[in-house]
Amino acid sequence: MGLITISDHIHDIAENSINAGAKNIILEIKETNDKFYFSIEDDAGGIRPDILERIFDPFVTTRKKEIRRVGLGLPFLKQAAETTGGYVKIDSEFGKGTRTEALFYKTHIDCQPIGKLVDTFLVLLLNQSISWKIQRCYNDNCYQITSETIDRYLGKLDTPEKIEMLSQFLIELEKDILN
Repeated sequence: MGLITISDHIHDIAENSINAGAKNIILEIKETNDKFYFSIEDDAGGIRPDILERIFDPFVTTRKKEIRRVGLGLPFLKQAAETTGGYVKIDSEFGKGTRTEALFYKTHIDCQPIGKLVDTFLVLLLNQSISWKIQRCYNDNCYQITSETIDRYLGKLDTPEKIEMLSQFLIELEKDILN
């Protein structure tokens, strides 16, 4: 396994939302020259209060014990963010949904690399059973992509050509905000 990146954390938290039964997920990323912030908000029904109070304990997981006895995603995310002077916050309303936020200070020597955001976005957007809204900003430049937009212009992502078109579109969007 290679170096863990911030993109890996984003993917992990989004997968938590999917596995919890979310139908709608909002991913927001705000990056500057020295900070990287992301939030993921879902409608998956929230986290039970008894789990929420121990959410960063690596021995707490909602997965079946036959599958995994530990849950390391959130503790690793918390450690990675706090190591840079940042934070992780989780707000959850049981019966409604959860919002996870993380801030990293990129200039800190121990900050993990950001990784390949476009690849993370592509993998997430390929799950068309979820209604996605992804907003990505770098300084004052932003773009937004939604499942609705993908459906309108590409339809079902059921061919390599459509997936490649989406990939190239994401690459262009990313280039535009970074320049």
